[in-house]
Amino acid sequence: MGHFKINIKDIFFILKEQLSYGNLCSLDRYKGFNEKAFDLLVNEAMKFAKGIIDPLNMIGETNAPKLAEGQVKCTPEFKKAFRQYGEDGWTALSRDTDYGGQGFPNMMRIIINDIMYGACQAFNIAPNLTHGAAHLIETFGTKEQKSTYVPKMFDGKWAGTMCLTESDAGSNLSGIQTTACPDGEQYKIKGFKIFISWGDHDLTDNIIHLVLARIEGAPKGSHGISLFIVPKMCVNPDGTLGEPNDVICTGIEEKMGLHASPTASLSFGARDNCIGYLCGRKNKGLSHMFQMMNAARINTGVSGLAIASTAYRNALVYAKTRIQGNDIGPQKKGRVTIIKHPDVRRMLLWMKAMVDGMRSMIYSGAYWAEMAEELPQSNEKNHYINLIEFMTPIIKAYCSDMGFKVCETAIQCLGGYGYCKDFPLEQYLRDVKIMSLYEGTNGIQAADLMGRKMTINNGACFLAFKKELTLFCEKNRTDEILGSRIRALKGVANNLFETALTLNALQKKDPLQFASYTYPALISFSEVTMVWRLLDMALVAQASLENTKKSQSFYKAKLLQASYFADMTLPLIQAGLETFVRPGREILDIADNAF
Repeated sequence: MGHFKINIKDIFFILKEQLSYGNLCSLDRYKGFNEKAFDLLVNEAMKFAKGIIDPLNMIGETNAPKLAEGQVKCTPEFKKAFRQYGEDGWTALSRDTDYGGQGFPNMMRIIINDIMYGACQAFNIAPNLTHGAAHLIETFGTKEQKSTYVPKMFDGKWAGTMCLTESDAGSNLSGIQTTACPDGEQYKIKGFKIFISWGDHDLTDNIIHLVLARIEGAPKGSHGISLFIVPKMCVNPDGTLGEPNDVICTGIEEKMGLHASPTASLSFGARDNCIGYLCGRKNKGLSHMFQMMNAARINTGVSGLAIASTAYRNALVYAKTRIQGNDIGPQKKGRVTIIKHPDVRRMLLWMKAMVDGMRSMIYSGAYWAEMAEELPQSNEKNHYINLIEFMTPIIKAYCSDMGFKVCETAIQCLGGYGYCKDFPLEQYLRDVKIMSLYEGTNGIQAADLMGRKMTINNGACFLAFKKELTLFCEKNRTDEILGSRIRALKGVANNLFETALTLNALQKKDPLQFASYTYPALISFSEVTMVWRLLDMALVAQASLENTKKSQSFYKAKLLQASYFADMTLPLIQAGLETFVRPGREILDIADNAF
């Protein structure tokens, strides 16, 4: 029996009852679909994840990739799964049919990733990077580039990566030193990249690297960076593979987690014979790459949720079966399962609320992103564009941080056994930690939220978030059962909005003080969002309780988790607001040598 555990009923509750995701079929792009097709896709993903992907988690952990003679070798089960992943259509399910996609909404890709990442995070990074790289070519490449690379990447024959980071250019990509020298209609690429996930492997015959580099003579800084297609193996005009393209793996990292995912250092052009092809416009590489980076940020949040979800469900199964201690109340004499102990129940309820709230936050964001992409030009479309801009750093940072904390809490539920390899929780904890570092650390996400996202387009992103939450509160403030908590949410949210504007005003007047408190502000926005989504689910569950006698405990649990989380969280948010506009400057005043 595999480690992967998930409650499909929780997923469908959000999709069908909270969000009514079948309504996406009313959009012009998706009129050929219906809700039953979406449901079938989710159920098939569950079967694939449990049957094919789940076993890879243990296989990869105990048989990590190895670098030998310049080639990373992976366990054969990964190679078979990668090819099947592509052939079965999972890589390209949300892409246009022109190059092998199935045309499903991109929201479905987020849902499928939730399932696949939970089954094996280390593996699912590979097809997701391949999808992102292929979609970049699909969006910005020439017709010839699209036909050469995209179909083979989508069907699992070839893989793809994103090559950004260098030793002196991590989060600050303006310092990139990799160069591109014109050579006829192509370029000679020369430089080094590090921390490249799945940067080398033997899952496929070719790896298509999307590389950021600077064309000789280009402007300094981020405005002089271009995007290049750099295959590991040269591709002949007829599509067959030619000679190696002077891309060498010089090492793979020894990491805390994700042992099955090779993180490579790559040398491009050590023999001055690495050929790259410009993708998109010169000096627009960073803006092109942001398409892939923003999607990666959302998927980093999805990863945090997915691992938290299976960690919680594993802890729940253990708590229901592990007999330890006596019931401290009068309910039952003798030894009991640990789920009867109040402190264990506290941890389980918190994890349940966290997982459900994060899933609703992410799925709601995915639904809003469909509105932003597919609605005709209108104020409504602009509203959703701005709303998802504001939500992106929240989803990335909060769900990655809380994914780690849920895994930590799940270990605590198991006691000493949680610390042992007998159970998967210690691996989950190690695997999920990287999510707060991927795609711009969470401190960077906080600075983006409280700086740029508060002010761009005259504050339109912030105002879209404020409008959406305020409309929810106004619509439901008189609800007989949940109204008091919804009114409490509105009060705390209004105070947050005022405090956030105060903090934002410091960005120009006192930028160091501003930057010292952006992370607590992001957490406050995130937890207000969590309360909002949990209360919204509770309202839906309340209506279902009134209309059906089935699943009473399931729906009641939605109300209980919302009331618990709201009551435990809103007072803390309110108290915290004062901390990130306090005048104290200890963070700045303490001397470097005094830490």
